[in-house]
Amino acid sequence: MRLPINILPEEIVQQYELLILVHNGYVYVEIQGGMYGLPQAGLLANQLLTKRLEKFGYAPTIHTPGLWKHKSCPVTFSLVVDNFGIKYVGKQHLQHFNGSPPHSPP
Repeated sequence: MRLPINILPEEIVQQYELLILVHNGYVYVEIQGGMYGLPQAGLLANQLLTKRLEKFGYAPTIHTPGLWKHKSCPVTFSLVVDNFGIKYVGKQHLQHFNGSPPHSPP
C-alpha cells in the first residue's frame, strides 16, 4: 500500500525511521493481515436482520444460514455479505419490498 508521508504523524515517522523509505513523497508498506471488524459482527448483524425481517413475515430457514422465507407468500430472501437476492413467484408478491403489505397466495 502507498501512503503519503505527510499524512503520518511526525512521532511515527521518527520512531520507525520512515524518512529513509520515502520515494516520491510516499512510503510503501506491506499489509500482512487485515481487521475488518469484530469477530462477532456477522452474528450480531444476522440477529438484528432476523429481528427486523420477522416484523414483515420472514423467518430464517432451519438448514440454510442467511436464507429467509416469508410465512405466507412465495418469497425467499437471501443475504450474503453485502449482497442479497430475492426469489418470488408473481410480481404481486414482490410489492411488499416497496412498502406495500404482501398479498396472500391465491
